[in-house]
Amino acid sequence: MGGLTMEFFDLDFSTLQDIPPLQRYYETPRVSITPKGLFSMNGAFRREAGDQRRFRVRISPDGRYLVLYPAEPANVCFSAQNGHVTHAALARTLTERGVQLPALYPVVWCQEQEAWVGTCQELPPPPRISGRDKPGKKPPARGDA
Repeated sequence: MGGLTMEFFDLDFSTLQDIPPLQRYYETPRVSITPKGLFSMNGAFRREAGDQRRFRVRISPDGRYLVLYPAEPANVCFSAQNGHVTHAALARTLTERGVQLPALYPVVWCQEQEAWVGTCQELPPPPRISGRDKPGKKPPARGDA
């Protein structure tokens, strides 16, 4: 584009921001649960957690969130070698709450709670309520003219 010049009158270069760094699928820390109850930490999460394999794991009422507390009394102990444990009761609980298995929970550290918080992507979105869908409301009657 040798001689072509472009004018950027409306661009303030001082306001430019870096885009987020590219994070590959396998680099995202997460836990997963299969239909048979295999509860696993992926390699990225094992690296982030260090030697920590014992967690108090809690779940939100809808199953959307799993929270792993490393400093509380443990109710889950992942294998030191591969980060797996079989937990059939968790698989049943998630299924009962509408979570489709296998389920993936990408986790991030929450300093305020001192816990890893995972959010499941395998849940259907909550139903939207519009004015027409509210119980007890009847659609307006149409007059024949």
